[in-house]
Amino acid sequence: MSHARKQVIAALSVVATAAALGAPTAAQAHGLGSSEFTFDLAPVPHDPVADNGSDVSGSSEFTLRGRKLTVSIVANGLDALPHAMHIHGKDAGELAFCPGEERRAALIDDGLIETVEGLGDYGGIQVSLTQNGDTSAASGLALDRFATANLFGVLTYERTIKIPREVARDIEAKHVVIHGEDLDDDGMYGGRITALGAPLEAELPVACGEVTG
Repeated sequence: MSHARKQVIAALSVVATAAALGAPTAAQAHGLGSSEFTFDLAPVPHDPVADNGSDVSGSSEFTLRGRKLTVSIVANGLDALPHAMHIHGKDAGELAFCPGEERRAALIDDGLIETVEGLGDYGGIQVSLTQNGDTSAASGLALDRFATANLFGVLTYERTIKIPREVARDIEAKHVVIHGEDLDDDGMYGGRITALGAPLEAELPVACGEVTG
């Protein structure tokens, strides 16, 4: 028997043994240690009169390998402007939610749910889903680095980032929130300055989704 044939038989024997023992083959090992999450984004329940009947929705997919997170988001019903997007969360063990209608009057009774009014539900910014550069909470309002919706109101985003260890450990307890609505349809963000130090229209949360498996 030739040396080459002996090598082929030996290789086949290894694969057969691995399969018999339940060990991953090379194809199976490619996804070893990764977790997949697919979830929907639903409109934040502002008063329809106050937000002109905004109806932003979308879907998101997360693939987590260690601390590397690949994020894919597609959202509809947005203004053709940049939209801040974040992973919000609380400390481990605390329950988190997307805000309900009762949050409309948490600070200011204007029918809108500002970011700060929703913090008690979804928690603070833990990751900023920017297109490039820093992804920490410090970039939470860096609008020049967030994705922009097209003229049809569709926003697409995909990026692989490294997230903090504590966020990766409890990723299923987190929420994705999309912000920004041009309430007066003047083609830019304006309005009063909120508790975050930003124009209301720029920081207004418009869609929220809980990270689930």
